[in-house]
Amino acid sequence: MDEADRRTGGETERRRDGETEKTESSVVGRQSSVLDGDRLWVPDNPDGSGWADVDWVSAVRGSRYRYRHGKPHDEALALLPPFYRVVTRLDTPALHAPHENSYYVPRERLADFLAELALAGGAETIWHVEPCQTPPPESRLL
Repeated sequence: MDEADRRTGGETERRRDGETEKTESSVVGRQSSVLDGDRLWVPDNPDGSGWADVDWVSAVRGSRYRYRHGKPHDEALALLPPFYRVVTRLDTPALHAPHENSYYVPRERLADFLAELALAGGAETIWHVEPCQTPPPESRLL
């Protein structure tokens, strides 16, 4: 392959045929910090929002993502649904038919659960995730 990219902070280093070119993400700007010269995120809009290119290795590379300032952690957590239904799918020749599983996950454990599935799920892939106000009693979560 002639081209390789490496992202550090908001900067992408692109190598093409032995030449190196640095490009900076649209949401990262160089600003002087009194303390240590750290880079700070510089939003496109005064309200802290904007759009930026997905410029790192990703299944959606080349598209754009929306960013904005978030609420403080506890306030944001309170706005989330109490549970999520995570549907996975097994669709392999080893099974006589495709199979879907529904997992009910407390909001505080969603990120860990999704990471676990992505890393260790094998043929079981994440199909979709949806909010759930009350999981079924059979889930043993209530």
